[in-house]
Amino acid sequence: MRTRRVLIVAFLVPLLLVGCGRKGSPVLPVLVEPSPPVDLQAQVQRRVVILTWTRPATNVDGTALKMKNLDAFRLSRRQQEPQTSALPVIATVKADQPVNAVVSENRYAFTDEKVEVGARYAYQVESVNRRGIIGPPSSEATVLVTIEIEAPSGLRAESGERTIRLSWSAPTRRADGSALTGIRGYNIYRGVKPGRYDPRPVNREPLPATEFHDADLVNDQTYYYVMRAVENQEPPWQEGLQSAEVSALPVDLTPPAPPQRVRAVPGPGAVVALSWEPNQESDLLGYLVYRSDGPNRRPRRLIETPFAAPALYDRSVQPGGRYLYTVTAVDASSQRNESAPSHEIEVEVP
Repeated sequence: MRTRRVLIVAFLVPLLLVGCGRKGSPVLPVLVEPSPPVDLQAQVQRRVVILTWTRPATNVDGTALKMKNLDAFRLSRRQQEPQTSALPVIATVKADQPVNAVVSENRYAFTDEKVEVGARYAYQVESVNRRGIIGPPSSEATVLVTIEIEAPSGLRAESGERTIRLSWSAPTRRADGSALTGIRGYNIYRGVKPGRYDPRPVNREPLPATEFHDADLVNDQTYYYVMRAVENQEPPWQEGLQSAEVSALPVDLTPPAPPQRVRAVPGPGAVVALSWEPNQESDLLGYLVYRSDGPNRRPRRLIETPFAAPALYDRSVQPGGRYLYTVTAVDASSQRNESAPSHEIEVEVP
């Protein structure tokens, strides 16, 4: 507080001196403090603390805080356990193109490497404008520095229809081999390209069990997964080491409905005209027609690949022959799911 007062007084003195030559009472300029950074979070990763916060968009009086008027952020840290300490400033991060932090849009990330395993720390961040005015501190973010949990092992992915089932084995130790007393759960990360995952886990809360069904996926799209164990009870989640990557491809396992109202009309001549009602499935690829040359004969396909038209002329029949026909529908999925046969139709060629 004393530093802030000194800065304000130092700024006011020359302004008051300039105003002494004018008539009337001097007018003090309004010195507005910048608002504190928003959403300060502290996370432990590999025995260092990652601090993240969002640049404020306003001053404390609600007026706009433009980027050109924001100079820096002051980061303070206080040790809470196993011993207490004061709240000294540990770093200053420039608002524009900082060399000691990473910026993504209006979100900043600073790495505090000077921490000790087993210690609990509380952090605050203050905004500083171009006039050197320091705003009020942000809310505190606390974190306990621990040795990271080893990665879950044996991660497996099994495909289903629009779903992938994941299973794994729970970790039992920390990365240094020390015993693990318990964990909060697991976070699963998913992507559609190898090694690239959404920054937010698929699950809203850490998963308590060692399996998970990822549903409402797109069939024939490959998905890639990794996961980490979670140690703490409240977000932001303190995660352990990352598992190996697995991938899986959900598949369409539902066949079309059997074609309906199949008709077979013989002649004239050595031909049978087949027709049926079109199927309505959006992923329909086509139809297959099977013919048996007698009641006890095994049916065979008349055409090997599915065709689109709901009709077919069979010109391979013989006069006086008796034939039995069925029709199936096939979808366009990678599985080429085939329906059950239609009702069997018998026809005799004159």
